Amino acid sequence: MTAAHDDASDGEVGAFVDASARLTGFGAEELTALGMGETYRAVVLAQAGSERCTRLVDALSGPGTPAAVRVDGELLELARAITHLWYTGSWPGRPGGSGSFVVSSASYAAGLVWRTLGMHAPGTRPDVFGSWAGTPAGAESVR
Repeated sequence: MTAAHDDASDGEVGAFVDASARLTGFGAEELTALGMGETYRAVVLAQAGSERCTRLVDALSGPGTPAAVRVDGELLELARAITHLWYTGSWPGRPGGSGSFVVSSASYAAGLVWRTLGMHAPGTRPDVFGSWAGTPAGAESVR
């Protein structure tokens, strides 16, 4: 944990989650329920800096729809990285692939991609032996 992580107020984390909700299309309540807001904010602060994070959160906190928000190229890159973080549980790093990392096993399991697909993250919940051989729940039989 970093000092920025330890010193985060509920308001700062809440503002970050609200801005993240505008980026991801999920509600702030859904993101809060994942329990990753404080951790993800700390990652963003460590990787992008407090100034850039604050500028983006402020830009996304105003009235209007997310489509109406205007951000410069630097903030657009950060917005993409934050969206990637919430969906995959990993920080994308710089263009070209350097510096990317999975935040934690909990962040991998909490990734929004799994909710979007209507499933849980592979390897995170025990299944019944041989469950892979059956038709997935909700899928129509091809036969």
